[in-house]
Amino acid sequence: MKASSPPDSMENRQKDKPTKGKKGKAARTLLRRVREAVKRPFFACCDPDRVVRLTPQTDALDDTEVTPVPGPSRITSTADADPFAPDLVCLPVRPPKAEPDQDKSQFVPEEESLLEQDQVSADLELVPLEEGPSEIEQEPDVVLPGSVSGSVSGSEQIVSEAASDTEPELEIELPQGSIVSLYEVGHLIASGKFSKVYEGTHVFSEKVKVAIKCIPKRRMDHYLDIAGHCKPVLAEVALMLRLGEAPSCPNIIQLHQWLEDENSFSLIMEYPEPCRTLEDFILLSGSVSEGQARLFMLQAVQAVKHCSERGVYHGDIRSGNILVTLHTLELKFINFRCARLITSEGFKSSEYQGSDAYTPYEVIGQSVFHAEAANVWAMGILLFEIMHRYLPFESFDNIQHGYIKMDPTLSTACHDVIYRCLSRNPAHRLTLEQLEEHRWMKA
Repeated sequence: MKASSPPDSMENRQKDKPTKGKKGKAARTLLRRVREAVKRPFFACCDPDRVVRLTPQTDALDDTEVTPVPGPSRITSTADADPFAPDLVCLPVRPPKAEPDQDKSQFVPEEESLLEQDQVSADLELVPLEEGPSEIEQEPDVVLPGSVSGSVSGSEQIVSEAASDTEPELEIELPQGSIVSLYEVGHLIASGKFSKVYEGTHVFSEKVKVAIKCIPKRRMDHYLDIAGHCKPVLAEVALMLRLGEAPSCPNIIQLHQWLEDENSFSLIMEYPEPCRTLEDFILLSGSVSEGQARLFMLQAVQAVKHCSERGVYHGDIRSGNILVTLHTLELKFINFRCARLITSEGFKSSEYQGSDAYTPYEVIGQSVFHAEAANVWAMGILLFEIMHRYLPFESFDNIQHGYIKMDPTLSTACHDVIYRCLSRNPAHRLTLEQLEEHRWMKA
C-alpha cells in the first residue's frame, strides 16, 4: 500500500494558493491601469470645460473639402493682412462670388491685369519728359510741306501745349439775326479755338459791313489799364485801341467798338469785302510774282513798324493772320490775341505763343527773345512762303540745324533778303529799317 504524502506537502500546497492569487491580482491591476491610460486621451478631448478656437484650422482639413471663396485681398483690406504683401489689391467693387465648383484661379488674371496697369501708370509718371519747346502752342491751321492738317515730319516734331494747361472751351455763339449794338449778326466768317467771327450788317444801311468777333471770357485772359476806363480792359482790346489812335495805319484792322457782358466780349471791327487771308491767297493764286510779293512785303513792314512805334508786339505774325483785299491787294493785320507791350528786357521764350512754323531760332535755343528780331524773322518766313507757296522749316530741329532750299529762278536780291532775315544770330539779322531800305524792296 502506497504511503501517503507527508503532512508538510499539504501545507506547501496551501501556501502556494496565496502566491497564485497575488499574481492574478497584479495582472488585473496592470490591465486596469492600461485601460485607464488608453481611455484618458479620449476623455480629455471630450472635456466640456476645455476652451478651443472657433475658427477651424484649415491645415487640419482635407483640401478637397474647402469651398473656394474670394480672399480678403479681393474685397477689402483687413487688419491681419500683410501691408507689404505685393499681391494684395483692394478693388473698389466686390467681384462675383465663386461657386463651390469653381476654381479660385479664375480671379487671378483680373488681379494680375490690375497690377500691370498700376505698374505702367507708375512707370509713366516717373519717366522725365524731354526738355524742349513743349510750351509752344501749335496752330492747327499751319500746314507744313510734306504734311497734312498741320502734322510735322522731321527728327524733332513741333509739339503743342499740354492740354491740362488750357481751360475748357466756352461755347459762346451769336444767333444769326440777333442784334449787337447797331449791327445784325450774319453768317459765321471764321471760328477758332478762342473766338468766333461773324459778318455784321448795319441795321440802317445794308452797305455798311463789319466783322463781329465774339470772345468768351477765361481766367487766363490778360487785362491792361488804359486812360478813360475805370477798370482794366482786355489786353487785345486795349492794344487795338492804342494802335487805332491817330494817325492810324491802313495795314492794321481797325476796332470800331467793343462791348462786354458777363460771359464774353464783342469786338466790332472793319470788314474789307471781298477779302481772304494771305495764306489762302497764296495757295489759290497759283504763283506770286516778285513784284506782287514786294507790294505785300512793303505793307507788312509798315504794319510791323506801326506796332513797334506804339510799343506793341503782335506775337503771331503769319499768313493766316493777314487779310488781302482782293480788289486793291491791300494787306491788313488781324488777330491781336497774342499781342503784348514791348519791354526792353524782352520776353521769356517759354511764353512765346505764336505759330510754330514761324518760331524764331532764339525762342528754341535761348531763354529770352526780343520783339524786333522776332518780327524780322517772321518777315523772312512770310516772304519765303509767298514766293515758294510752302514754309521753309518743317520742325524745330530744322529751325536749329537745317537749311532752306531757295527757288533758283528768284533774283539774287530776293535770296539775300530772305537769308538775312533768317539769320540764326539775332544780332546779324536785318533791322526793320534795313529791311525797308534793302535793294530788293527798292527795286
